[in-house]
Amino acid sequence: MTTEVMITKRDTIRCGYREVGAVLRRVDALPADVDVIDGIPVTSVLHSAIDVARMGVRKEQRPRAWSLPLPEALVVLDAATNRLGATTPEAAAALVKSLRPRFRYGPGIRSVDAALEFLDPLAETPLESWSRGYMIVYGVPKPLTQQIIVGANGIDYRADFCWPDLMVIGEADGLEKYGSSPEEFRRAKSQELERQRALEAAGWIVVRWTWDELARDPQAVMWRILDAMQHARRRLRAS
Repeated sequence: MTTEVMITKRDTIRCGYREVGAVLRRVDALPADVDVIDGIPVTSVLHSAIDVARMGVRKEQRPRAWSLPLPEALVVLDAATNRLGATTPEAAAALVKSLRPRFRYGPGIRSVDAALEFLDPLAETPLESWSRGYMIVYGVPKPLTQQIIVGANGIDYRADFCWPDLMVIGEADGLEKYGSSPEEFRRAKSQELERQRALEAAGWIVVRWTWDELARDPQAVMWRILDAMQHARRRLRAS
């Protein structure tokens, strides 16, 4: 990742080229929303997230940065608004809109505007935000997130994504949930298997995917979800 350094016009006339791995950006004045970390002034969490979303892709030999695609933009914006205490999509969007005048019509800001209606600060992991972004891109019906579902064993389970009308659950499996030792991994996998059996016994179709699967072929993951939904519709028509 390239570091971007803002410098006021009165301090330098150099701007927009790489220097020791950094990009210098000349501004009339430094932003008001500044945090200090280890004695260094940096833009606030939300300001930085908006900057990453609108100018997060900088390719070699290209002087201008590109905005992040929607799935990646949701990863940074979900996390930033969650960190600031947002608990609903509306509250997350309001936080971003509160800083929107700062960026006016700057490069890539329209991509941030396009992401506003899709924010969900309750996403628990980057993988969940990333997955939800691809659902939007591939036209997967909007899921409910972090819903409590009762298994056939009477235990409450929380689902990453679900479509209750079709009885379909989506699970984005990150490695952190399985612990760091072999014992923790075996225990977590056993609990996960028991959980899935209980949900399927209650009539739910469960679709799972990992970070590697989504990175390697997001279309294949989305088709698996859509195939499960089609199967659920056929089951409903037959019942």
